[in-house]
Amino acid sequence: MTVSRYLAERYLPVYPVYLTLWVVAVESMAHVLGGAGPWRPTWDTALKALALIAAGAFLRMVDDQKDLDYDRRYNPSRPLVQGRITTRELQVAMAPAATVALLLAAAVSLPSAAMLAAALGYGLALWWAESRVARIRDDPLVNLAVVCPAQFLVTGFIMVGQPGLGVSALAVPLVFTSVFLHLEFARKTSRISDPDDPHCYSRVLGATGSALTSWAFGVSAVLLEVGVTGNPLPLPMVLLPCVSAWIFLARKADEHPRSWPTAFVIAFYLCIVVQGLAHT
Repeated sequence: MTVSRYLAERYLPVYPVYLTLWVVAVESMAHVLGGAGPWRPTWDTALKALALIAAGAFLRMVDDQKDLDYDRRYNPSRPLVQGRITTRELQVAMAPAATVALLLAAAVSLPSAAMLAAALGYGLALWWAESRVARIRDDPLVNLAVVCPAQFLVTGFIMVGQPGLGVSALAVPLVFTSVFLHLEFARKTSRISDPDDPHCYSRVLGATGSALTSWAFGVSAVLLEVGVTGNPLPLPMVLLPCVSAWIFLARKADEHPRSWPTAFVIAFYLCIVVQGLAHT
């Protein structure tokens, strides 16, 4: 298997679309908080999206190597587990992916490149930490707490260079990290999960507690965004986390639905983009 075929299976097209949407939504919200007039994407927006797509490919390769032992048990169909690609091939491909990401970020600005380099370096540090610290590797809540700063770094990379930002801009990484946590808890909440699965939040919080945590992060993301921008456009999005929580809790579904949290991410980010485009 070539690296391109590996990326086609493990990365394309979902992640590039999500990362591009992340870039435009962060820029839009930051503009609403710090600028006058409508937000419009620029060449820097495109460069940031392309840089983040290249960085995402790098981090995808890091994660698949980091999670190899876990995937051997829980995801046996993945290319690295099946030997269709080797860790050596991925490690060789990581260098050009990181180089392209940093060159694209440097075309925006040197501070942008520095922030993205910090995010890539943090991903490598997580790989090192998980391989040596059992608590980080085996406790899903500790692992998640250690992962969250990467979300802040990536959102910070997107925000670099946005004009007029004040204290309220601190809400931007909180909003986008809360969205990530809503989806993350939803993906790993189940009534029938393996009790030994180290990545399942239900194992620690219980199925109900994990579902309510997912719901709380989704609702809080919307309320915080509306609160700091003063624009109620995204407010109806609070219904989507409520629907997914109701399906799991009231209807006693075995698995927390994933389609509703995914729809929430897309719809909420698009609302933020429209908010920026219509800003006066």
